[in-house]
Amino acid sequence: MLIDKIKYDGKMYYNVDSNSNMLPAPVMQQALIDKAWRLVRAQRDTLLRDSDYAVMPDYPLTESQKADVTAYRQALRDIPQGFDTPDAVEWPTKPEVLMQ
Repeated sequence: MLIDKIKYDGKMYYNVDSNSNMLPAPVMQQALIDKAWRLVRAQRDTLLRDSDYAVMPDYPLTESQKADVTAYRQALRDIPQGFDTPDAVEWPTKPEVLMQ
């Protein structure tokens, strides 16, 4: 595992090999949590991109379907702010219109 840059307790740590025991455990733990949040954000961004087409003005959706898609996308945008840990993230259910 390669950690690019970690700021912890006022100090900066760079490019740490996971086989090394040189870092304090809290630094490694924070690095892993930060990595997990990056993965959550990447998944969220992918899901938003995958539903972009449905919010185009000329995409044929009923008002009810548009409301469902809009609510779904807002729930995605609320990730990660609404959760304390990456493991606590609850992904919104994709509307049926997006499952085609």
